[in-house]
Amino acid sequence: MPIAVSAAVYPPALLVLLLLLTGQHPRGLALAYYAGAAILTVSAGLIVFAALKATGVNDQSSTTASGSFDIVLGVLLLVLAGWAWRRRARDPDETPEDAGAAGGRIARWSRRATTSQKWAFVLGLAMFLPSPLYVLAVKDIADSHSSTPSDLLAILICAIAVMLFVEIPLVGLFVRPAEVATGIERFHGWLKHNGWTLAAVLCLIGGIYSIVKGINRLG
Repeated sequence: MPIAVSAAVYPPALLVLLLLLTGQHPRGLALAYYAGAAILTVSAGLIVFAALKATGVNDQSSTTASGSFDIVLGVLLLVLAGWAWRRRARDPDETPEDAGAAGGRIARWSRRATTSQKWAFVLGLAMFLPSPLYVLAVKDIADSHSSTPSDLLAILICAIAVMLFVEIPLVGLFVRPAEVATGIERFHGWLKHNGWTLAAVLCLIGGIYSIVKGINRLG
């Protein structure tokens, strides 16, 4: 679960959500964005889990394959930690509107998504492609060798954790809409200064954990 929550910290996906909340119909846009994210995240978790099972990477008797997979995944996370650490040095004064006005495919989709639930849904799919941290969380589930219903429930819980920072504002829009804007503005202020640093630290911790786990499997 902690690994899955760590996977939720992806600043671009959160900034896109903040941009959608500036649209004319924020509830509908946020719901469409969440629907796209949920379908992609749950489906990706099930596909990764099935692939691990099919290839035997999680097999207790195949310690070489399992340990090697963990080490490779850990190295990838360390590379991502370095990339995120460099990203933190970029201009922290960029706003969601600035991100939407920038060039690139995601930026164009973001501008369309502020007026179209269809594009908000597509953007949810695009922004929640499975990260190495999510793959690591699913790998831990596969390594537990629990019953199939337990594994499927665990994957669903992981997916919910990955989308945590979408779910909280979404619930707030329906429960206390008057206070959501202020809370989101404060969160954005914190995120633009600390988001990439936090992502780098979490990737570093995940990478070290995965490498140590892999070495122990090989040993």
